[in-house]
Amino acid sequence: MRTFCYPLRMSSGATIAKNAVWLMVATAAQKLVAFIAFTVVARLIGRELTGVFFYSVSITSIFVIFMDLGMTPVVIRSLAGNREDAPRLLGAALRAKLLLAPFAIAAALLYAALFGADRQTLATVAVACLVMTADTFHLALYGAMRGRQNLRPEAFGMFIGQILTAITSVAAAFLGYGPVGLAVALLVGSVWNVGWSAVQSRRFRVAISRPRRADLRRLAKEALPFGIAGIAVKVYSYVDSLFLQQFHGSSAVGVYAVAYKLTYALQFLPLTFTAALYPALASLFAAKREAEMRNTFFGSLRIMAAVGFPLSAGLSALSPRLIPLLYGQEFVGAIPAFSVLPWVLLPIFLDFPIGSLLNASHRAHLKTTAMVATMVLNIAANAVLVPAYGPLGAAWAGVVSFWALYAIGVWFTRELVGGVRRFVWLTARAFVAAGLSWVAWRMIGDRMDIQAAIVFGGAVAVLLAFVLKLVLVEDVFKVIRRLRRVEPSIEPLHE
Repeated sequence: MRTFCYPLRMSSGATIAKNAVWLMVATAAQKLVAFIAFTVVARLIGRELTGVFFYSVSITSIFVIFMDLGMTPVVIRSLAGNREDAPRLLGAALRAKLLLAPFAIAAALLYAALFGADRQTLATVAVACLVMTADTFHLALYGAMRGRQNLRPEAFGMFIGQILTAITSVAAAFLGYGPVGLAVALLVGSVWNVGWSAVQSRRFRVAISRPRRADLRRLAKEALPFGIAGIAVKVYSYVDSLFLQQFHGSSAVGVYAVAYKLTYALQFLPLTFTAALYPALASLFAAKREAEMRNTFFGSLRIMAAVGFPLSAGLSALSPRLIPLLYGQEFVGAIPAFSVLPWVLLPIFLDFPIGSLLNASHRAHLKTTAMVATMVLNIAANAVLVPAYGPLGAAWAGVVSFWALYAIGVWFTRELVGGVRRFVWLTARAFVAAGLSWVAWRMIGDRMDIQAAIVFGGAVAVLLAFVLKLVLVEDVFKVIRRLRRVEPSIEPLHE
């Protein structure tokens, strides 16, 4: 999920696009490698150990935010804006991370111990704490290079780090080292990124200066909204796994993990489109060209609906065939959850343009409010649904939460775009397209081979997108032009 988005200014539009393409291609490749590695590992170690690993990573993923508290986006923004205090803010951020790291590690280990983690889980959490410590430092250094408008080192480093992690994790699973070995595999990739980012920071002369007291106060003040949003994202992204572990054990977490990975492996796709949307909306808002801003916003919303509905419908409809195909019969228990969970993708995709509009119109605090409200709702939904329904309950909690996030965003942007009627009409068309696509995949595609079913359902979805005017012919050409001049964003994904 996003928090705030600030465009990176460079002297050449061509350089911006080139840098952005590097990062987007590397991100896509990284996600693909991670997904393949997780699939292989899950088949090798089974659902029980997969659950132990996923639960351990969920704990550390929540507590890692307390090492950063929104400081990295502030560093990126200050460097991108060529602020005089940027080197001191970077120095302040690195020092603050050093001070916060022991507290975050202690909190993660204390949580695991208090909730009855066994030795294997505690050992996995301990190694994962080292991973999150390394991550917070290399992300700060990569962020500094983003601020200096150089994305290639990050793109290369993250991709190589993922390759190293994938190779090590598959080897650890094959050799029987279990969840601890998988956590060590994550550490291998993180240590690589720390070393690579440090070398590249020195190579590109990223300045790190001793901070003053005023810099520390300024950093804390500017980081506060980022930190609040980051906490909200981490909590509602991983709290479902914590509830599942407490009420149903590691096996249930393992079952849910494969549905989770299959769903969220695709949620980075909107960034390719919306990375260019924020600067366009910000420019139109500043120029008070309100009608054009509204048209641009709703055009982007249509594209996101057109991408999101076939993914939600297709993954849900094909779940009884995809789970056994990818993970084997041991994970067939994931089918009910995976039939429901993909329906989070449509509201997530629709929420990206809303976040860009709120940020572009200086209403980022409303986005933070929406995320905090979603966090509270998600915790409550998991508390009610997970004890009774297990992974299926966690899936429904996610769907309810993300549709609520979208609804809150619609309410917050209504005055900017002339009310909610256009939102309702567009969402209704997306629902109709998703429902008809689901029927085509489940009722007709079920009689075909999986490859033919995917092609058939995809063709139906494309046809429906044009028939229901979620996609226009002119949109295709606009997307191509935008990809050529896309600006990289610092928005984090929905976790």
